[in-house]
Formats: sequence, C-alpha cells, structure tokens
Amino acid sequence: MVREETTKQLRVPWRDRREAGQELSEKLLALREGLLRSNTMVVALPRGGVPVGLEVAQALQVPLTTWSVRKLARPQAPEVAVGAIAAGGIELWDSNREAIPIQERRQLLEKEHQELNRRRRYFQDGPIERLKSKNLIVVDDGIATGLTVAAALHSLRGLKPNKLILAIPVVDQELIAPLQGLCDQLIAIRVISNLHAVGEYFENFDQLNDADVISLLEEAKRSIHSRVRQQ
Repeated sequence: MVREETTKQLRVPWRDRREAGQELSEKLLALREGLLRSNTMVVALPRGGVPVGLEVAQALQVPLTTWSVRKLARPQAPEVAVGAIAAGGIELWDSNREAIPIQERRQLLEKEHQELNRRRRYFQDGPIERLKSKNLIVVDDGIATGLTVAAALHSLRGLKPNKLILAIPVVDQELIAPLQGLCDQLIAIRVISNLHAVGEYFENFDQLNDADVISLLEEAKRSIHSRVRQQ
C-alpha cells in the first residue's frame, strides 16, 4: 500500500542512497517469509539504484545483480527523457512529448544501444538464466518520469519471473497506477505529488561511475560469502 505526500510534507531528505535503501529494507522485510531466499534476487538499475539495492539485498540476505536501462534524450535537452530502452528489444517513447523525426530516433537508438550493451557486459547483468522463474525485487533510487523503470519492468517480465516486485524510496504519484500494471507489487516509502527531481530527497546525490557500481556489487558478493561461511 502506498501513501501520497506533497513536497511540502517532506523536508528532511535521506542522507544518501544507502540510507534510503535501509529504510526501504524495513518495508520489504515484512515480505521475507513469502520470498524464499533461494528463489529471490534483488535487481538494481545502475547506476543510482545499486547502493539502494545493496542495502535491500543485505537485509533480505539474497543476491544482488544489475539490469541496465538507457534513457533516450535529445542533445538539446539531455536531462529530459523522451524514451528508454532495455534488453530484449524493449523500446519506449514518451507519447506526451512532441514527435521526434524517424532519423533522429534512429540516431538516438544507435548511440544508446551501444552504451546499453557496454554496461550489460561490464556489470554482467543478470545473467538471464539466474533470473528466470525467480522472485525479482527491482530497485532504483527514485522515479520522476517512469520511462526507464517501465522499460526495465517490460524487459524483466519477458524473462517470466515467478514474481516481479518494484521497490523504490520515492515516486511521483501519477506513476503509481501505470507502474502497478507492470509488476505484481509496488512498494514505495514516499509517494509525492508533482515530484520534480529525485535528487531533492537526498543530501548526497552524487553521480556514481562504473567503478562505484563494481565496488558495490563486490561488497554484496562478500556479504553473501560471509553469511555462507557462518552457516
């Protein structure tokens, strides 16, 4: 169940993504009994979703992996998403924005497909055989427009998971209904009316690089290995 808040109601942001992940974990721990550890994985959207996902994976004591998605944006407005792509040939476009000429779409797709494939190889997304028939908890650091998360959910649904759960710290209220239609369950800490920027809810919202992601994934692996040795 989600509860709507206005921006005015939220004055104290999270310190960073990991703190948000810790709070999100508390909500997810209530589901733990229904999610067998041997059949559940946390799937974080890189880069920002990985520190959040690490905290969730450690709390639930399940593996962490990534699933890369790429925002499509025009050069004249690189911060504005006009579409998104994900593995499996998933291609979404924002129908509320002005039509983009076919040739420009092709150029955007060619550029971002190259980066998508690079990230998938570098982060070793999945792999696909590890995700099939699993309970997948998809995690990001927040959702303002919903295009990249929607692309990820469409892509992961194609792997026929046992259950697909979307878990995020903060999300725009208008996106709740459409995103609920793409997953089995949506869990959010805060639902905000007119969410302008996810970064407004974090004191530290520094951009992560590839090395940061790899370091967080290695931390998750060490955590799992440590628990196995202790059992």
